[in-house]
Amino acid sequence: MKKTSKILLTVIVVVLLGIGISTFFKVNGSIGSDKIQLRLAHGQAGDSEIGGTIAYLSDLVAEDESMNMEVSIYPSGVLGSETAMVELVQAGVLDMAKISAGTLGQFDDRYTIFSLPYLFKGQEHYYNAMANSEAIRELFNATEDAGYIAIGYYCNGARNFYLKDDIAVTSPEVLKGKKIRSMVSSTSMDMIEAMGGSPVPMSASETYTSLQQGIVDGAENTELALTVDKHEEIVKSYTYTEHQYTPDIYIISTKVWNKLSKEQQDYLLECFSKLNDNFVQKYNQMMDDAMVEAESYGVHVYRDIDKTPFIEAVQPIHQNFLAKGESYQKLYDDIQSYAEDTDK
Repeated sequence: MKKTSKILLTVIVVVLLGIGISTFFKVNGSIGSDKIQLRLAHGQAGDSEIGGTIAYLSDLVAEDESMNMEVSIYPSGVLGSETAMVELVQAGVLDMAKISAGTLGQFDDRYTIFSLPYLFKGQEHYYNAMANSEAIRELFNATEDAGYIAIGYYCNGARNFYLKDDIAVTSPEVLKGKKIRSMVSSTSMDMIEAMGGSPVPMSASETYTSLQQGIVDGAENTELALTVDKHEEIVKSYTYTEHQYTPDIYIISTKVWNKLSKEQQDYLLECFSKLNDNFVQKYNQMMDDAMVEAESYGVHVYRDIDKTPFIEAVQPIHQNFLAKGESYQKLYDDIQSYAEDTDK
């Protein structure tokens, strides 16, 4: 118990030093303001396009002064890894954070549903389910006793395969024998194996050097990995396998949430909804611009492939998820129900 307390104390001290002691004590306007100060941290670069869309939250919250709230943004992972940020939110040291659904799966296994390959049939299904699924809303609120709840999300795009060779990834046979960078996630590794590749788990920051040195033959990510992370300088092909649509989730400390009035809570939820709408409006253009840039580097883009071989290959992963219990089946079925009015 003493060891745990020491570790927690060390984390808090590092946080206070990292973002400024005075900022952390601006609680309910006790220093220079009568507004509630909410701090949101994330791992995106502050000067990136996505970083800019997240920063817009500050403007949205400030629009209604009667709500008496201000939001300060701490980008670029200045408060540590996503896992560390979740733990800080749970402890009430940090108010809010943007976390990948994959990371949240380490804290509540049901969030691993968003890592299932081909859970969504396409972008329309993805948007429809995220906006309307009651089961997803229930999941967002299910972690209250764990110290946080989810109060928003943004629909990060589809993940696709890209290789150092100019080859279209059209079947598991294409990936056979190829080393593919994997997220440090059992679901991600299982997916790459099922889709024919050999997963090599590592952080995103290690991928460029690993591609360069031949440690991996390729990776899978959204289009922005090519441009923001400069993988376009090394790889030769990008295939729209669209195997995962994985949202990023905004979480808030239960302690902080319960201190807000009902009006403030509703207003914050409304602001996060507007924040996602703003992101969705800009997203496709951002991806189109990224691919134009990647093609200028000589990356060959393969679109409109037949995904059937991959969809069939990953079905055992879906069955393993459903075998975990009734709550998993309910969440899965509810998400699938929102594909009905998007089927062509």
